[in-house]
Amino acid sequence: MNHPALPENFAFLAPFVATWGDLHTQDERYRRRQELPQGELEAFHAALAPRLEEVFTHLDQFDPQALPEAEALLFRVVLGLTEASQAVEIFGQPRVPYAPFPHSVAMEWVGYQPH
Repeated sequence: MNHPALPENFAFLAPFVATWGDLHTQDERYRRRQELPQGELEAFHAALAPRLEEVFTHLDQFDPQALPEAEALLFRVVLGLTEASQAVEIFGQPRVPYAPFPHSVAMEWVGYQPH
């Protein structure tokens, strides 16, 4: 896919756009993590994790429901860190230990229901 450029301050994430930039759901990111080599997940984590505050400070300047294309791409790439972090910080591998491969997890937002 032909992507817009990332915001200039975040060009360091360009090598990860092809991996994470086209993913729009949590399940897509979850499945991608399972398919990637651990070294690639570690490189992504090392590049992005120390700069998350900078990324979110930048993204906070925009309406989250109407992000410009470059910021929407940045946001999708950054969401990949939710998966990469599990592999790097928890599992020590791309897949959930002892879980069948491939598999997925369905997430549903129910929200607060006052009684």
